[in-house]
Amino acid sequence: MKFTEKIIVEDYIIEKLQNKGWQFIPSDELERENLEEPLLIPNLIRSIQKINKNLDVGDEEINKILNELRLTGSGHEGSKRILNFYKFGIPVKFEKDRVVKFIRLFDYDNIENNEFIVTRQVIYKGRDNIRTDIILYINGIPLVNIECKNPAEVGVSWYDAYKQIKDYENKIHELYKYVQIGVAAESKAKYFPIVPWLDDVNISEWREDKKDSIDATIEMLSGDKLLDIIKDFLFFRIEYGNPEKVITRYMQYRAANKMVDRVIGNFKGETEKDKGLIWHWQGSGKTLTMIFAAHKLYYTHELENPSVFFIVDRLELEEQLYTEFYSLDIVEPEVISSIQELKEILSYDDFRGKRGIFIVLIHKFRPEELNELQEELENVSKNRKTIMTRKNIIAFVDEGHRSQYGILASQMKAILKNTFFFALTGTPVSKPKHGRDTYREFGYPPDDLYLDRYFIVDSIRDGFTVKIVYQPRLEHLHLKKDLLETFLEVELEEIPEETRDEVEEKLKKRLNPVNVFLENEDRIETIVEDIAEHFKENADGKFKAMVVAASRNACITYYEKLSELLPEKYLEVVMTPSREREDILTYVREARQRYEGEDFETIVKNAIENFKEKEYPKILIVTDMLLTGFDAPILQYMYLDKPLKEHRLLQAIARTNRPYKDLKEAGIIIDYVGILKEFKRALEIYSNEDIKDVLTDFESLGKEFVLIIKEIEKICEGISLDYNRDTLLKAVEILTSDVKKEAEFIEKYRNLRKVFELLGPDEIKLEYFDIYKWITAIYTYYMKVVVRKGTSVDFYVNKFYDKTVRFVHKSTEIEKLDSELPIITFDENFLEKLEEKVKSKKEKAANILFTLQRMVLVDKHKSPIYESLVDRVEKMMKLWEQKTKDYELIYSEGVSVVNEMNSLENRQKSLELKDVEYAMLLSLEEDFGEDKKLVDKVKELSSQLKESMFSGWAIQATAKKGVERDVRRFVRGFKTKYNLSLEDIDNLYNKLMENIMNYGT
Repeated sequence: MKFTEKIIVEDYIIEKLQNKGWQFIPSDELERENLEEPLLIPNLIRSIQKINKNLDVGDEEINKILNELRLTGSGHEGSKRILNFYKFGIPVKFEKDRVVKFIRLFDYDNIENNEFIVTRQVIYKGRDNIRTDIILYINGIPLVNIECKNPAEVGVSWYDAYKQIKDYENKIHELYKYVQIGVAAESKAKYFPIVPWLDDVNISEWREDKKDSIDATIEMLSGDKLLDIIKDFLFFRIEYGNPEKVITRYMQYRAANKMVDRVIGNFKGETEKDKGLIWHWQGSGKTLTMIFAAHKLYYTHELENPSVFFIVDRLELEEQLYTEFYSLDIVEPEVISSIQELKEILSYDDFRGKRGIFIVLIHKFRPEELNELQEELENVSKNRKTIMTRKNIIAFVDEGHRSQYGILASQMKAILKNTFFFALTGTPVSKPKHGRDTYREFGYPPDDLYLDRYFIVDSIRDGFTVKIVYQPRLEHLHLKKDLLETFLEVELEEIPEETRDEVEEKLKKRLNPVNVFLENEDRIETIVEDIAEHFKENADGKFKAMVVAASRNACITYYEKLSELLPEKYLEVVMTPSREREDILTYVREARQRYEGEDFETIVKNAIENFKEKEYPKILIVTDMLLTGFDAPILQYMYLDKPLKEHRLLQAIARTNRPYKDLKEAGIIIDYVGILKEFKRALEIYSNEDIKDVLTDFESLGKEFVLIIKEIEKICEGISLDYNRDTLLKAVEILTSDVKKEAEFIEKYRNLRKVFELLGPDEIKLEYFDIYKWITAIYTYYMKVVVRKGTSVDFYVNKFYDKTVRFVHKSTEIEKLDSELPIITFDENFLEKLEEKVKSKKEKAANILFTLQRMVLVDKHKSPIYESLVDRVEKMMKLWEQKTKDYELIYSEGVSVVNEMNSLENRQKSLELKDVEYAMLLSLEEDFGEDKKLVDKVKELSSQLKESMFSGWAIQATAKKGVERDVRRFVRGFKTKYNLSLEDIDNLYNKLMENIMNYGT
């Protein structure tokens, strides 16, 4: 049995899916109308009638449904429409009743009412023909495409399967308007939403119950979970102006369903618990977790038209939440913009309260404004249901560690007495003696502190966030020890600038020296010089930055001083203006003049959007705004000149932790205030376990750099540290003889390259520069010889790894390697060019081997010629994997394969045979040897089959039986001449039918 992707991955997945209740049907037994139609129409019709039996769906309605599906376009508007059909059904007018009813395509309530089919090797026709590895159908609709790659194949990963699906999307538009999820499987499995109009999409890995990647993905694809995801965890979205789809991450799915289950369990009397804390690290997608849960609860039958409140405590969070909702194709929330509006919503429908989804600032629950309403509600509630006593109300508290311990929160809970409360935060607070304890407020201590937890280590491991590193700079300008102590001792979350008038005189006096120190212009000028130089050297043209100043006044000083050293278009101040400060009002007036009279709020809003989506601005200067909830993956550097502590510190630094196109190794905090040297004290409300791995110092990057180098040296043990091509080839031999080592080397080198870029002028780089350069040479050699990539320096490498390009790739050794090691394209002159351009026998052997391996085994160009050579190329790979390699034998075998390939191609042309005919001829010659009469017999059979092999014949039972009958009769004709046994006849028949199915459909 061949060690192929089919045996290793496909069979395993199909078997496990069958164990999960999926029914396997071979592709040629599917009830298909033709190869162009992706739907299994008979299955779909049966399912519609079964699921909607109470609606009396007749032929007329069925035709309307099929037309609706078929006539919906395959562009992004069509895709959005199809996804909504899946979620809510198709609106159909029943002429006899003259009413529109929604016909459901799936039964989300009774999962066993749906038909789950898994199949393999299905051919679809469109702009081109494709043959998919695995397709999952529910009720005759293709929903999931799984492509598999061989984990034992050199130079192959799940990414090849991902690119294959992306290629298929562009070939068969009609299929991929229905398919919603792609899965790329190799030794691990990755899943992603199907978005044909985008070149790349977000890719995730499912995790569940400590299962490995493949088994966890199979869990995700169990029928009930898959339908749950389609209905409530997969949405159309506009992101940065581009239409896309967003699909749940595993921890979002887990947490959202825990909230839903707690609500439903309480409704059913299974639990008395009516609140919960979701503790998910910053950057893990808490906003979407809330939205997923809200959407599911909003449409849950048990809740019968609920009221769902999103409670926020900042205007910017209110706007971000509304923007996220608005970007999704989902029920639009109502923003409660005034206290009067809040009163109207609470007293709506005779005090039962308005139904729907609402976003409200907690500050609108002012006791002095709502006391009267509360008394009225209490009186009315004695006789009937009101918003105070209704159970079908859910509140999601964003950043639940803040604003939930004072009179505003008390007033809110006094009115929403029976409400389910769920808090989501990455930074819960536990300060009982100060009346602030997130666990007690939303959990059930001591045994049930939180409903779900997903923390830093999980998030970095999954690639949803990157680590955060801090570097103290200009330490002589840091806050003096006594001032830092003052700040850390004061029981305020930060320097309380906006509420300064309300702060006790004593505290103002204590904190005033801190502010005076931080606003000193000479000090800021020195820091600005350092920021400008650091930004130009490390970030400009790659990533963006944020300056966090101590106050609004300091923001303006930073802007003025930075404008002298950097282009003005690089900079924007993001703050709410203070009416009391003349210097701030002057800045606002100047900003409005720069933007031709635009109001300041719009200027700030545009600056934030442009920072995320456009080239400029490159640096935002802030003091309070954007320190929570701001999500911009391109932000890597934070220049911190404001003392922060506790959750405010954690939230602020986490602005830098979003990954960016797999190019960002870490978020970097440059500390000019000295708070991070004391970060354990600044975060003393958290246990050491909770803040472990939150933040590491810059020196740790140097240690990581050395550690990765040592690990790569171990992989390349026994290889001389020189640039001799034989040495580099020896390294590649080691890598390509063990796929685990190969994958480990590539991953570690790419991480090493990212760390090298971050280290700046660190001495450790100089100490290990030669070894880093040598490892880069191995990687360059590997990319050119094995992966057959023309250069290891593409657009992204040039842009984001400029230090590696400048100091390593431009070095004599690597430049020489790049110029002297050409990629030889495969054509009729391949062998001639190989002889001319590659002198070493070893390199010739490697070149010819990996060229053939990539073409025949990896890319699998579909032709009977390549298929006939698979065994020979696999034998060459086995020769390569031997410890003592016979390069002469590998090379000569490679030359023989290339010559045979050319000879076979020329012969096919001269015989004027189509691929299906040539495939059959090669199969016959494999058993009987070359014979001119075999060519004539194949042509006769082809002519005989022509009438039966019309488009889509393979899925028409009568036509297929006719072809099978003719082929079996054809094979029996060889029985006497070649003395064939019954087993021989069966084997030959199966081979020829496989040829016909591969090349004749």
